[in-house]
Amino acid sequence: MNAPEPEPFVLEAPQPLIREMPDAEPYPIDALGPLRSATEAIASITEAPPALCAGSVLAAAALAAQGLRDVETLGGTRPVSLFLLTVAESGERKSTADKLAMKGVRDFEGSLRPDYYVARDGYDRDHAIWDKRKTAILRGADGDPAATRADLLELGPEPEAPLRPSIVIGSATMEGIIKHLPVLRASLGIMTDEGGLLLGGHSMKSENRLNTLATLAAMWDGSSLDRWRAGDGVASYAGRRFSSHILIQPSAAEDFLSDDLAYGQGLLARFLTCRPTSNIGHRLRLTHDADAMKKVEAFAVQIEGLLSRPMALADGRRNELAPPVLTLDPDARAVLTDFARAVEKAQAQGGVYEDARAFASKTAEHAARIAGVLTIVYDPEAMTITGETMARAVTLAMFYADEAVRLQNAAVVPAHVQDAERMKRWLLTSWQEDFISAGIAAQRGPFKLTERTRKALKLLEDHGYLVAANGAEVDGKKRKEAWKVVRS
Repeated sequence: MNAPEPEPFVLEAPQPLIREMPDAEPYPIDALGPLRSATEAIASITEAPPALCAGSVLAAAALAAQGLRDVETLGGTRPVSLFLLTVAESGERKSTADKLAMKGVRDFEGSLRPDYYVARDGYDRDHAIWDKRKTAILRGADGDPAATRADLLELGPEPEAPLRPSIVIGSATMEGIIKHLPVLRASLGIMTDEGGLLLGGHSMKSENRLNTLATLAAMWDGSSLDRWRAGDGVASYAGRRFSSHILIQPSAAEDFLSDDLAYGQGLLARFLTCRPTSNIGHRLRLTHDADAMKKVEAFAVQIEGLLSRPMALADGRRNELAPPVLTLDPDARAVLTDFARAVEKAQAQGGVYEDARAFASKTAEHAARIAGVLTIVYDPEAMTITGETMARAVTLAMFYADEAVRLQNAAVVPAHVQDAERMKRWLLTSWQEDFISAGIAAQRGPFKLTERTRKALKLLEDHGYLVAANGAEVDGKKRKEAWKVVRS
């Protein structure tokens, strides 16, 4: 019997599987107050989106401020630490903008190194002597235990290694960070322009994922960080502060923003997340204001100055913080209270923040933290937050809340639609023939279950990316069930 002739097909314009995400709103740069000048200067030099530049500037400022003060919120005392997540394409000049914003931090690290190297050499000598004496004492322990105990008491505790001069952590694992906390300063930054390595690498493998998410959440909260290891025993580290800015490409961000566990653990809600509209293709000026670099230098000096101030350490501790609290003046409290009530109402059914309740529930706290950072940058000696500063912080927090809604709507995609999107990408980038069948797609496509593959292909047909072509030749054989791939 002759094989059936392919059924006729009509090519029509494909319909998007996933609705287009609306453009981001302009960043409220006026609300940055003392951080506006640096942000505008970096945006001028790099022509990167202002929201991207603002994220790097806010992160640098939070890192410099978090060791000096905590902040009063409507829910109690919190760190002024900020976590930021900026989604931007490759070529958006993320690295350049971040390098300019972090210059003061890097300069401060550089200023710590000479003293560290001297202290490390002294520690190496002292530790070698201590270790040799301890070995000699223990060698004679069997003869006179009482004398041994007295000798060990006289020897004293093991010398402490000097604190390392690095305060910025790149793509280290959470386990690695906690392991080294005894020799790290109390105020640290997790900053990387390769966010996919941090949020999609070893730390986020299935066996590490829950611990990584919980650790990041504890870092934002200012909670104690615990380490449980069979060989090392149990250790707990209190009084640490962490700020973070993770710059990540869209492909890696989509997985993180749609991660049910990250959402369920509340980690996503702790990030001030944005995806600015790209400037690629419109960066035609190629010059910048001659004063822009001077403003960047001034910001670097300001940040280095804040980092050089004595941190608010707990009594007798060298790397455990106990910061005094920035309180809210009556006007600031009124502004924050009104904002919190408005956000709460917007989370009701049909409200603006109904689909982003996790983030919205923390928006008032985000505003208080931002207000704390702006206050400290403006006046490191300040002990209260004003209503004017809180109003600025509320404007910034509202921008990130609206971004959370925009990105959440784009990230919440049903599993069968995600399958179809993956199949579409595979067909358009990896499959070279004009026709495809369910069997061949299951053998060579993104997933190997035939029924799952067939459902994805059917959805692509419904949206016009495929047209039924039963009887067409695929991979050298005529197939009863086949489709033509629409490539344009």
